[in-house]
Amino acid sequence: MNRVSNVIKLHMRNKMSWLFVPWMILGLNFVISFFIALSLNEEETMNTGGLASIFIYALVSGAVTLKDTFPFALGLSIRRKDYFVGTALTTFLYSICTAALLVILSLIEESTGGWGVRLHIFKIAFLGDTSPIAVFGIYLILLLQMYFLGFATSSIHRRFGVLGMLIFFVVALLIGTGGSMLLSQFGLWGSIFSWIGQHYLELFWWMVPLVAVYLLAAYGLLRRAAA
Repeated sequence: MNRVSNVIKLHMRNKMSWLFVPWMILGLNFVISFFIALSLNEEETMNTGGLASIFIYALVSGAVTLKDTFPFALGLSIRRKDYFVGTALTTFLYSICTAALLVILSLIEESTGGWGVRLHIFKIAFLGDTSPIAVFGIYLILLLQMYFLGFATSSIHRRFGVLGMLIFFVVALLIGTGGSMLLSQFGLWGSIFSWIGQHYLELFWWMVPLVAVYLLAAYGLLRRAAA
């Protein structure tokens, strides 16, 4: 447990990447959107996709974290298992705090009529009247989904190198292209989009098993990965 806590401390030393950068990006997005909304007519409402930036950053952060800390951790005689557990716990703690803060900001946004300028950036429009607890769960799942997707992808590179990554992306492209062609051939796209439109909230909860898959894949790859 002591080694796991050392991994958490190792990550937390990099406050710039974990805390400051994502909120600086989102904050800058908010300021720009605020002044744009301020210039609109009183009847106009501005919905922006700026919130997506923090989820995209989670994906990038998950991919970069392994490169920046894994060799260093092994150099400190930290076991791969302890590194993995410590990184996962750090990510869960970060994601819980971030999701909670996003919910608080969305409530403030709603109570102030869009920050007084009808700006909607933290409250996702299609979530409608979803309860704050459910919104917290959705934000948490999205953060974990994006981070561990990046982490698992980076683990492929750490285990198999550039060639492994190339093979992975080629296979993924072939599967995606082949699946798209089959759906087009049988005219299933319309049915799929209609089904998604009716069940899109449920899709967030179905991402939970995917997070578990990313975790298992990353752990298996890192057990044999070179420093």
